[in-house]
Amino acid sequence: MLSVGDSISETYLVDADLVARFADVVGDANPLHLDPVAASQSRFGRPIAHGTLIMSFISGLLGQRLPGPGSIYLLQHSEYRSPVYVGDEVTITLTVVQLYSRRVARVQHEAKVGERLAVTGYSDVLLPSRTTHEVTDSV
Repeated sequence: MLSVGDSISETYLVDADLVARFADVVGDANPLHLDPVAASQSRFGRPIAHGTLIMSFISGLLGQRLPGPGSIYLLQHSEYRSPVYVGDEVTITLTVVQLYSRRVARVQHEAKVGERLAVTGYSDVLLPSRTTHEVTDSV
């Protein structure tokens, strides 16, 4: 049973290969992500990860771990506070902060590189039904 205060964290390495594969999948070849020379001349000084790559980690954790299989995004609000650089390890933490009903939860998310906050926000999630868990668990 999901409860307020439930929390998980996972750490990911954001290396150049991952960023390049993500760029290929989504069609975003912005040189800030892929070209060290171009990125060195930017305000960031070196290549940065796509913000949506970081959000994909959050999506994966919501869908697989907390609340888990069968969960559906209803709303997502995120604020990008600082970049995640290519080569960084980013830790994603999800925490249940509110249960609106037996069917909807608000889950706070944050992405940190060490102690530096990169992304913060929350998602409202339609919780999986018992039927969804039974079907998912049997696969």
